[in-house]
Amino acid sequence: MKKIFYFLLIFLSFILTFSKEIVILHTNDIRNVLERREATFINPNFPPVLGGIYSLSTAVKYERELAEKRGQIFLLFDSGNFVYKSVDLDSVDFVKPSLYFNYIGYDVVNIGVDEIIAGPKFLKEGYNLFKPKMISSNLTILDSDIQPQKYVIIEKEGIKIGIFGLVTEYAILNMDEEVAKNYIIEKEIEKTKEVVDVLKKNRCSIIIGITSVGLEHDRVIAENVEGIDIIFGGFEGVGLRNAIETPLNHTIIMKGYGELSSFDKLILKVDDFGRIIDYESEVVTLFEERYPSDLELEKILK
Repeated sequence: MKKIFYFLLIFLSFILTFSKEIVILHTNDIRNVLERREATFINPNFPPVLGGIYSLSTAVKYERELAEKRGQIFLLFDSGNFVYKSVDLDSVDFVKPSLYFNYIGYDVVNIGVDEIIAGPKFLKEGYNLFKPKMISSNLTILDSDIQPQKYVIIEKEGIKIGIFGLVTEYAILNMDEEVAKNYIIEKEIEKTKEVVDVLKKNRCSIIIGITSVGLEHDRVIAENVEGIDIIFGGFEGVGLRNAIETPLNHTIIMKGYGELSSFDKLILKVDDFGRIIDYESEVVTLFEERYPSDLELEKILK
């Protein structure tokens, strides 16, 4: 019995010794709220200052540099609903989001309702301006020469990470009929099963959803589709203070607070085959005192 225990310890120490770490940061529902503002929801009498997009940029630079020093893999995602919209919802502006997404260095950005609500011609502008991959697994644009990527596979240090994206299947209910007829939005669970199967066949060790469907839908998807390791969610204003893990399929779900009040940070410890051994999660509030403004980005956006 002692020998078995001894060899088990050796085996566990071997796994931990040769494990790698992946650091993932995530934002959602930026909704044009880029500037500094007082966090009256924290303290209405003496509110701390949130630094907006400028504090986020500083935070990402810090986390990326720290990950590089530690030899960690670093990834940055957004779940969508970020664009500038006109009051009448007849146009959206992708210029400013492209400036900060490109500058900060996002890897993948999901398409939310706000990005499609004015019609495909505006989304095409985003495709021409954005460096990050723009994805949506369940959105099809009719009679268009552009289509969202259904998924992205990122390979880092021999680990294949598959990323899919979803927009709420009820998005069309929020649109003008003339706009809605340009889109087909497939059912969330059915499309997720299809794309997860494709990612498995492509031998992805880790499968991640970046979604704009709402927390309850994220939970349902996680428990009805086997094989999703992580879901980074968005859509409603409600966020999670901590990551949750679903009871059946053990999918990790994180959903930050919108309008750049916070960002999600997830550290995955994986073995050499890319299998998740353990994880740590944190929802980080964007206090300007903690993350001073990125002055270079201020010049770019103003």
